[in-house]
Amino acid sequence: MGAPHTKTRRHSKVDQLPAELQSAVDRLLIEGATYEEIETFLKEKGHEIGKSSIGRYGKRYLNFYQRVRMIEDQAKQINSNAGEGLSLEEAASKAFTSEVLDTLIDIGIDKEKGAKQLPKLMLAFSALQSSSVSREKFKADIQRRVIKTAEDVTKLAKKNGLSDDTAAQIREKILGIGK
Repeated sequence: MGAPHTKTRRHSKVDQLPAELQSAVDRLLIEGATYEEIETFLKEKGHEIGKSSIGRYGKRYLNFYQRVRMIEDQAKQINSNAGEGLSLEEAASKAFTSEVLDTLIDIGIDKEKGAKQLPKLMLAFSALQSSSVSREKFKADIQRRVIKTAEDVTKLAKKNGLSDDTAAQIREKILGIGK
């Protein structure tokens, strides 16, 4: 007798579909189609995949989709000093970090398969961390520039006869850019 089964298959029959059909299945799942409806759709396209396979894929895909949506929502709430572009990059970085950690948990470090994939994952994770450090340096640099500009404009405004109150309002507007 063989060794006890310890891990479920990560790739389903749906994963093996052509990309356009897999995208259609993903769309149907998001739109709330039942597994039976998806099974019928795939049969019409010439692919015999049962409800159970679709269900396993659907559960995994919808969990991933939900996490991505949550990260997108969090990205909108992140108060990035350099604007929305960095917020989305930061959210993508968090999503990738989550995927790397999930994969490490799934493959295990001391299993043969995990031992082969671990160096690639660690290299990707290292690049991600380097990107995060660069992003934070960039955000700090932007913040310093905004503060310096606000100070320079305030001095110039006062020098040219604007009241302290008006100069302070201008300064606050400029500092609002950095928030």
